[in-house]
Amino acid sequence: MMYKQVADALKPPRVAYVRFPFGQPLGEPGNADQHRVVIEDALRLLTTATEPGIVDALPYRWRREDYAKIRSQRGNILASLGAVPADD
Repeated sequence: MMYKQVADALKPPRVAYVRFPFGQPLGEPGNADQHRVVIEDALRLLTTATEPGIVDALPYRWRREDYAKIRSQRGNILASLGAVPADD
């Protein structure tokens, strides 16, 4: 979700909130590392949210992060969640 005010008003069960331009909730077009980081964080929220109404503001800023570095530092987070095989 890109507008925290909308999330607050709609009260969905879980929200991963990003501060990206409207229409680009996963990030810049063609930036696969950025897309993967945002998707992984959203999937992690699905498995870790302990109560309804959680709004998790992701810490990323538009064009200010090194997403390849973030991915390499944290490894295969989807494998740790059991979402994909560990050797993927």
